Amino acid sequence: MKTRIMLVDDHPVFRSGLKHILCTETDYHVIAEADDGESAIEMAAEMMPDIIVMDISMPGLDGIEVTREIKKKLPGIRVLMLTMYSDEAFLKESLDAGASGYVLKRAVDTELVHAVKLVMNGEHYIYPTLIPKLYNANQAPQASDSSNDEQIQFSQREKEVLKYIALGYTQKEISTELFISIKTVDTYKKRVMDKIGSKKKSALVRYALKNNIISNSL
Repeated sequence: MKTRIMLVDDHPVFRSGLKHILCTETDYHVIAEADDGESAIEMAAEMMPDIIVMDISMPGLDGIEVTREIKKKLPGIRVLMLTMYSDEAFLKESLDAGASGYVLKRAVDTELVHAVKLVMNGEHYIYPTLIPKLYNANQAPQASDSSNDEQIQFSQREKEVLKYIALGYTQKEISTELFISIKTVDTYKKRVMDKIGSKKKSALVRYALKNNIISNSL
């Protein structure tokens, strides 16, 4: 079954570009487009997309308010913010409103497809360079799945793998960065998951943020 996508952006040329990028994936189908917030809310209720790619800055209601309204009325629809703003305030507000991901427009050609896949798999995607801002703002860290984080001991390689996972790298990208095989990356990932006590990637990200593993030089 194809992923049904709705685009919300007030610039038709940019929407056309997004559509072109997304349609390179055979399992993606752009079913609707809206150019303002009010239309987006009505269209979401009518078309019921799986995911909305949402701009923040629009005439009338901005993308954050639209996201909050849609998540309140239609909580099953996932929202991925796509914006030019790298400011942490916009990032925090978007997540608070219910967005599952945050991608910068300058990286749309390389990150959008990957971000949509992660969000549709039930995960969150934050553009890698913005993740430390969440940590610095004490926004994202929440209680870890583990109740005794301070007792967990990682090897240097396990910390490196955990850091790159939290930054949104794929296993292939981690293998390239660390000059190890993908299978070895997977082995270290499983060890980290066992030590943290969770099989969820979101738990790894939360742990890395909470314990300053992302911002530390390893």
